Amino acid sequence: MEPPRTVLVVKKPFTKSTDKALLEIVNWLHESYPNINIIVEPEVAKKFENELPYVFISQGHGDEYTRIVDFVITIGGDGTILHVSSLFNQCVPPVISFSMGTLGFLLPFHVQHYKSALEDIIKGNVSLLLRMRLSCSMWNTEGKRITKDDIEIGNLQSMNEVNLHRGRYPHLTAIECFVDGQFLTDAVADGLIIATPTGSTAYSLSAGGPIIHPSVQSLIVTPICPRSLSFRPILLPPDVKIQLMIGEESRAPVEVTIDGRVICMLKKGEWLEVQMSPYPIPCVNRIDEGVDWVKDINDLLKWNQNFVNKQLLTHGFV
Repeated sequence: MEPPRTVLVVKKPFTKSTDKALLEIVNWLHESYPNINIIVEPEVAKKFENELPYVFISQGHGDEYTRIVDFVITIGGDGTILHVSSLFNQCVPPVISFSMGTLGFLLPFHVQHYKSALEDIIKGNVSLLLRMRLSCSMWNTEGKRITKDDIEIGNLQSMNEVNLHRGRYPHLTAIECFVDGQFLTDAVADGLIIATPTGSTAYSLSAGGPIIHPSVQSLIVTPICPRSLSFRPILLPPDVKIQLMIGEESRAPVEVTIDGRVICMLKKGEWLEVQMSPYPIPCVNRIDEGVDWVKDINDLLKWNQNFVNKQLLTHGFV
């Protein structure tokens, strides 16, 4: 296996701790592996042009990143990894993520251990978890792609979820749901979430969706505050296509967001199509630590743990 030639380093913006970590990691990489080209985003390069004169900038996204980047380093929280997902519309190189001490489901390494972790990935001594993504497209009533600022919106990738929501409008929205062209239900609710297994512990979980292991490929359909109490989340196989059309009863346009990014508004008769993406995200795991997910749902979510009375704790009864 050839050693990597190019790494993309992405940091959480507007925080001094990630600024410091970025400088330390990039300087160490440059000194320890001078043959590796280091790419940062344009705004980062501008901010640190004096401290990091040797880094490169890639003005493009998607195809260009896919073509030149061998692996990605993220410094920050789960949101930083979601940002990286948005940079790659096709194949994604391995992503190694470092936590700054905050909790997160996608952060197997603490930034203090960056040297040993990066040495392992450069040597190829790592295991990868292929996290499923969604491919999303938006269509108007004429069957043509939705445009924004006169630019056609192509297929977009989602790592966590795609969300249809009424937004600032006060009325419930009506969404006609189809699976492989077959009518499933007419959802009258604040909105609908289509989530990945990775996204099952994010917005979908807060809306009452199930927790799915990231290795179980599936699409989760979770209603947001539905009018019907019998409208429960459902799990669909990974080979289906889901179409969500804005119904005639909707009294306002519906907002489309992907991994927290506002994409566009859909009007009556327009629809969103969602299916499993052929381009998952390969996330670097700690070797021989397959218990990470089980540990996370217990430590981060306190899953199925009993509530403890704080007064009892204060008096030493528990």
